[in-house]
Amino acid sequence: MTWIREYLENVVAEMEKVNWPGRDELISSTLITIVATLIVSGFIFLADQVIQRILEILYRV
Repeated sequence: MTWIREYLENVVAEMEKVNWPGRDELISSTLITIVATLIVSGFIFLADQVIQRILEILYRV
């Protein structure tokens, strides 16, 4: 059972070494993530619409 205690002590020691982001950095990173997600989603949506239209044209012929 000492291995559990040793493991938890190591976890606590490592967590104290972590450089946690500040509020401003966290907000900035979150906004960048949201904007990037919206851009990629928009691109995928447009690509899907173009492919759908092409396939509709091909299936009509």
